[in-house]
Amino acid sequence: MARLASRALGPLGLATLGLVGALAATLALYRAGSAALEQALDARLRGAGESAALLLTDAPASPERLEALMKANALDGVYVVDRKLAVPADATGPARRRVDLLRTDPAGVEAALAGGTRVGPGYAMGELQVTVGYFPVRGSGGQVESVLVLEAGRAFSSARDSLRRALWGGVALSAVGALALALVAARWLRDERARREAAAKAARGEVLTKMAAMAAHEIRNPLGVIRGTVELMRERSGAKLSERDRESLEDVLGEVERLRRLTEDLLDLSADRPLAAQRVELSEVLEEAARATEAAFPGVKVRRSFAELPLVEGDAGRLRQVFANLLQNAAQAQGEGEVRLAAEPDGSAVRVRVEDDGPGVPPEVRQRLFDLFVTGKANGTGLGLALCRRLVERHGGTVTLVPEQRQGSTFEVRLPAASQAR
Repeated sequence: MARLASRALGPLGLATLGLVGALAATLALYRAGSAALEQALDARLRGAGESAALLLTDAPASPERLEALMKANALDGVYVVDRKLAVPADATGPARRRVDLLRTDPAGVEAALAGGTRVGPGYAMGELQVTVGYFPVRGSGGQVESVLVLEAGRAFSSARDSLRRALWGGVALSAVGALALALVAARWLRDERARREAAAKAARGEVLTKMAAMAAHEIRNPLGVIRGTVELMRERSGAKLSERDRESLEDVLGEVERLRRLTEDLLDLSADRPLAAQRVELSEVLEEAARATEAAFPGVKVRRSFAELPLVEGDAGRLRQVFANLLQNAAQAQGEGEVRLAAEPDGSAVRVRVEDDGPGVPPEVRQRLFDLFVTGKANGTGLGLALCRRLVERHGGTVTLVPEQRQGSTFEVRLPAASQAR
């Protein structure tokens, strides 16, 4: 598992590096774009101010001309300041007033009156930063007589906001990309873990089934010899044997038969014996399994509930073996009382449930209950449910332990109807 986790660090590391690289590239592009935007906005404001100042040389400034200049360049304010810091003309406010020093930078005005040009950050209105440009306006004699002030707020701010939104969009896309890589890495880790567990489980199952087949073959022949010898002894010496001796011989034959069935189960698990496939009345198979269970467990009653069922295609004998095993497990778990056997159509399949009121399946074995040699019973072999699953899956169906919602256990078998059977 440690090796698997270390292998997952590769994709996770790539995701981290990808995020860092994408963020660095996004930030670098934002800085470059921001610098280029500020240069473009500065050049735009300078061009508008210098050309307008030249036009005002030949004609006096009027509110109408200043308003036209403001609209043509998408500005927020245009006004003229003279040497006495008065405002002779304003596109948006009254003229013949003193300059608003909260709005106008005296140093910018002085620089323009000295013949220079100044463009830079001015005042702020809430979150809106206004860029202000100061441009000298010369008279007919070439002397600077006043200063043209241009205020750019909303138009310039919208461009900055668009660039800022692009930055956050890039950050978000980078984060999404890194998250996607991390999810891919996590999914790969989960799938790889599941694949390894399945491979290990399959390898263990293959080893166990091979061992089971070898054991079954080694046991079956001696069992035949034992059975033949005991039966011959019973026939030849039956009249001379006491009742106790005859019962002992019957006990031996009973144990031989139990071992024979066990070897048959082992062989069924170790090799796919051909199924005698035919169309089967499942209700008849269930009825036979129920009667056999009641005969083997006199204290248990199987309550049947069969709806009208479609035919299924399969081996009636093997299916009987499946349901007899499930019913006998339920009877053993409950000891006495009523075991429930229900069957009903379920779409293109048939669903069969076996329910008991026993102690239930121990939590520690629930996930591995259908694995070979796993059992929740003290004297169980761990073959019955593994064989049930093998046979049901060979019929194209499934067998599951229903999650506990009450006392006892519920096993559910789903088999495809004949038209859907494989």
